[in-house]
Amino acid sequence: MRIKYGSSRTVILVSKWAIKLPSFAGWRNFLHGLLANHQERLFSQAEWPELCPVLWSLPLAIVICMRRAGPLEMAQFESLDFDRFVNREEYAIPVENKLDSFGWLDGRIVAVDYGN
Repeated sequence: MRIKYGSSRTVILVSKWAIKLPSFAGWRNFLHGLLANHQERLFSQAEWPELCPVLWSLPLAIVICMRRAGPLEMAQFESLDFDRFVNREEYAIPVENKLDSFGWLDGRIVAVDYGN
Protein backbone atom coordinates (compact mmCIF):
# COMPACT_ATOMS: atom_id res chain seq x y z
CA MET A 1 0.00 0.00 0.00
CA ARG A 2 1.17 3.50 -0.85
CA ILE A 3 -0.37 6.84 0.09
CA LYS A 4 0.06 9.99 -2.01
CA TYR A 5 -1.01 13.49 -1.05
CA GLY A 6 -2.14 16.18 -3.46
CA SER A 7 -3.24 19.71 -2.76
CA SER A 8 -6.85 18.71 -2.07
CA ARG A 9 -6.99 14.90 -2.05
CA THR A 10 -5.36 11.84 -0.61
CA VAL A 11 -4.89 8.82 -2.87
CA ILE A 12 -4.48 5.36 -1.42
CA LEU A 13 -2.80 3.00 -3.89
CA VAL A 14 -3.48 -0.58 -2.96
CA SER A 15 -3.19 -3.62 -5.21
CA LYS A 16 -4.97 -2.78 -8.50
CA TRP A 17 -6.89 0.18 -7.11
CA ALA A 18 -6.50 3.93 -6.57
CA ILE A 19 -8.87 5.19 -3.88
CA LYS A 20 -9.28 8.97 -3.73
CA LEU A 21 -10.73 10.97 -0.87
CA PRO A 22 -10.80 14.67 -0.02
CA SER A 23 -8.02 16.08 2.12
CA PHE A 24 -8.91 16.70 5.74
CA ALA A 25 -6.42 19.59 6.02
CA GLY A 26 -9.00 22.34 6.37
CA TRP A 27 -12.51 22.81 5.06
CA ARG A 28 -11.43 24.51 1.79
CA ASN A 29 -9.13 21.65 0.86
CA PHE A 30 -11.88 19.20 1.77
CA LEU A 31 -14.40 21.00 -0.46
CA HIS A 32 -11.93 21.22 -3.36
CA GLY A 33 -11.18 17.51 -3.00
CA LEU A 34 -14.87 16.67 -2.90
CA LEU A 35 -15.46 18.71 -6.06
CA ALA A 36 -12.49 17.05 -7.78
CA ASN A 37 -13.91 13.61 -6.95
CA HIS A 38 -17.32 14.67 -8.22
CA GLN A 39 -15.81 16.03 -11.46
CA GLU A 40 -13.86 12.82 -12.09
CA ARG A 41 -16.96 10.74 -11.48
CA LEU A 42 -18.97 12.84 -13.96
CA PHE A 43 -16.30 12.95 -16.68
CA SER A 44 -15.68 9.22 -16.31
CA GLN A 45 -19.30 8.56 -17.26
CA ALA A 46 -18.51 9.89 -20.76
CA GLU A 47 -16.21 6.85 -21.19
CA TRP A 48 -13.55 8.82 -23.06
CA PRO A 49 -10.58 6.50 -23.71
CA GLU A 50 -8.11 9.16 -22.52
CA LEU A 51 -9.46 8.99 -18.95
CA CYS A 52 -8.75 6.42 -16.29
CA PRO A 53 -12.30 5.36 -15.43
CA VAL A 54 -13.96 5.71 -12.04
CA LEU A 55 -15.17 2.22 -11.09
CA TRP A 56 -17.36 3.21 -8.16
CA SER A 57 -18.00 6.01 -5.73
CA LEU A 58 -19.70 6.54 -2.43
CA PRO A 59 -22.59 9.01 -2.24
CA LEU A 60 -21.61 12.64 -2.90
CA ALA A 61 -18.33 11.28 -4.35
CA ILE A 62 -16.83 11.40 -0.86
CA VAL A 63 -14.66 8.47 -2.01
CA ILE A 64 -14.01 7.30 -5.55
CA CYS A 65 -12.16 4.23 -6.79
CA MET A 66 -10.25 3.90 -10.06
CA ARG A 67 -8.09 1.19 -11.52
CA ARG A 68 -4.48 1.80 -10.58
CA ALA A 69 -2.55 2.97 -13.63
CA GLY A 70 1.17 2.37 -13.94
CA PRO A 71 3.48 5.36 -13.59
CA LEU A 72 4.71 7.29 -16.59
CA GLU A 73 8.48 7.70 -16.98
CA MET A 74 9.76 11.28 -17.35
CA ALA A 75 10.98 10.57 -20.90
CA GLN A 76 7.52 9.25 -21.85
CA PHE A 77 5.87 12.33 -20.37
CA GLU A 78 8.28 14.67 -22.16
CA SER A 79 7.50 12.98 -25.49
CA LEU A 80 3.72 13.22 -24.92
CA ASP A 81 2.07 15.71 -27.28
CA PHE A 82 -0.02 17.37 -24.57
CA ASP A 83 -2.04 19.62 -26.88
CA ARG A 84 -2.96 16.68 -29.10
CA PHE A 85 -3.86 14.55 -26.07
CA VAL A 86 -6.09 17.24 -24.55
CA ASN A 87 -7.78 18.73 -27.60
CA ARG A 88 -10.06 16.18 -29.18
CA GLU A 89 -12.47 16.91 -32.01
CA GLU A 90 -15.59 16.47 -29.87
CA TYR A 91 -14.27 17.37 -26.41
CA ALA A 92 -11.30 18.54 -24.34
CA ILE A 93 -9.61 16.45 -21.64
CA PRO A 94 -9.50 18.42 -18.34
CA VAL A 95 -6.00 17.47 -17.20
CA GLU A 96 -2.99 19.47 -16.02
CA ASN A 97 0.26 19.23 -17.95
CA LYS A 98 2.29 17.47 -15.24
CA LEU A 99 3.80 14.01 -14.86
CA ASP A 100 1.60 12.86 -11.97
CA SER A 101 -1.56 13.56 -13.97
CA PHE A 102 -0.87 10.65 -16.33
CA GLY A 103 -0.34 6.91 -16.17
CA TRP A 104 -0.35 3.70 -18.22
CA LEU A 105 -3.51 1.61 -18.39
CA ASP A 106 -4.11 -1.27 -20.80
CA GLY A 107 -1.13 -0.26 -22.95
CA ARG A 108 -2.11 3.37 -23.40
CA ILE A 109 -1.52 6.68 -21.66
CA VAL A 110 -4.51 7.94 -19.66
CA ALA A 111 -5.27 10.94 -17.47
CA VAL A 112 -5.42 9.79 -13.84
CA ASP A 113 -5.98 13.20 -12.24
CA TYR A 114 -8.62 15.15 -14.13
CA GLY A 115 -10.55 16.55 -11.19
CA ASN A 116 -9.29 20.12 -11.51
